[in-house]
Amino acid sequence: MRGHQVVPLCVLLGVLFGGLLPNLEAQEAQESADLILLIDGSENVGAANFPYVRDLALRIIERLDVGRDTIRVALVLYSVDPDIKFYLNSYDSKSSVVEAVKGLAYSGGDESNLGAALEEVAESLLSQSAGGRADESVPQMLIVISAGPSTDDTGAGDRALKRAGVITFGASVGDAASADLETVATDKTFVLSAPDFRAVASMGDQLLPYVNGVVQRTIIVQNEFTEGM
Repeated sequence: MRGHQVVPLCVLLGVLFGGLLPNLEAQEAQESADLILLIDGSENVGAANFPYVRDLALRIIERLDVGRDTIRVALVLYSVDPDIKFYLNSYDSKSSVVEAVKGLAYSGGDESNLGAALEEVAESLLSQSAGGRADESVPQMLIVISAGPSTDDTGAGDRALKRAGVITFGASVGDAASADLETVATDKTFVLSAPDFRAVASMGDQLLPYVNGVVQRTIIVQNEFTEGM
């Protein structure tokens, strides 16, 4: 049976020219982006450590130009099932997004079904009705924050997101989540790791140049579809 294989081709201008990301703060930002945060809310994180993960999300958002016409943000917690906390068009102001994130509570669950969560993102969060602006050529990106391996298969959701041209980054707490995140990320270099929860907040500073790179179009992705058996 023939199908289509999605092959992501990353164009990292900063890597191609000089080996490092450019000084993004010195560049004039282009218009906008859609950012989805997908956060592990399972026992991999635990109630005691969830505030560290929540603070990482806040650290990312607080340093971005969030707004209806600039960077829109959506957020999903996942464990046994994905739980959409808000959509790209749920809030018009940065302050509203920040307050919503501050109000996040640990959900718990003994499963970490990243695959189901990725499918939910692809099916429910990218469309125009959910605030997605892919039809306007606005880049869409996903940051997965995980503290353990997925308990289900990530293949279908991963393929759907790559087919849609979503640029996916990973933030791994410890080593257990790294393999799954490297699989679903647009590129393995897009996966960052913190050794423990107390070091999680530092990943916000590391992720910011990548996020700004997508916003400013210094990081883009193109997909090629090839016939395969």
